Amino acid sequence: MSALSDHGIRHLSHSSIDLARICLALWVLRYLFGVRDPANAAMARGLAVELGCQIAHTGGEFDDPAEEALKEYNKRTALGVDGEARDKERANIKPMVEQYLSLFDGDLPKLEGYQRRVEIEIPGIDIPCMGYTDFDFEDAVIDLKTTMRLPSAISASHRRQGAIYQRASGNRAVDFIYLTPKKSVRHRLTDSDQDWLEVCETARRLNTFLEKFETKEEVAAAVIPNFDHFYWSSPQTRAKAKEVFGV
Repeated sequence: MSALSDHGIRHLSHSSIDLARICLALWVLRYLFGVRDPANAAMARGLAVELGCQIAHTGGEFDDPAEEALKEYNKRTALGVDGEARDKERANIKPMVEQYLSLFDGDLPKLEGYQRRVEIEIPGIDIPCMGYTDFDFEDAVIDLKTTMRLPSAISASHRRQGAIYQRASGNRAVDFIYLTPKKSVRHRLTDSDQDWLEVCETARRLNTFLEKFETKEEVAAAVIPNFDHFYWSSPQTRAKAKEVFGV
């Protein structure tokens, strides 16, 4: 048994591993104490646009993928999302779906899989690393990102995510599609050995850190939350954190 499993962690994921690198205190709050951020407009935007793009491939009873994405967004943000943020992100839904369609010039490839569960072992860790790919095409595994600024390259965080998906998919090609309301781009992950090493080392060092503590309360007493970081923007999360960390 590893320290991760001793502390109730049944699997790792890209988001878990990346959060441990960025903000260990928030990782402790989220994965050891089960405190999650409430839904927000940006998260709902991404999920809604993804659904619209998936519908564009599969068609069926749906006539307008962008309109279906908008319906999904309205449903996800009906409760508990700030009205101003909700309206601002709503305006991005249709343009982002349209940008996805324009990326393929109207000739959409066949969708081989959607939200496929992948799993891979990390050497030295007794729990798996799991994830869900967005789209599977014949030539590549695709991860879809909605953003307000188009990146010139795949970010370090996304490279680590791609390294996981690539190895869990039999070393298939992994592409990231980035969508803004005005532009879109498709980047292919290459030379991901260093990214995979970062994934493995993060998991192993997180496990080594947890080995020093018997309870989650002891872990919480050893980390310091930085509430100035934008990851702590949710008032509900900050309130819960102050109960857990006492500061």
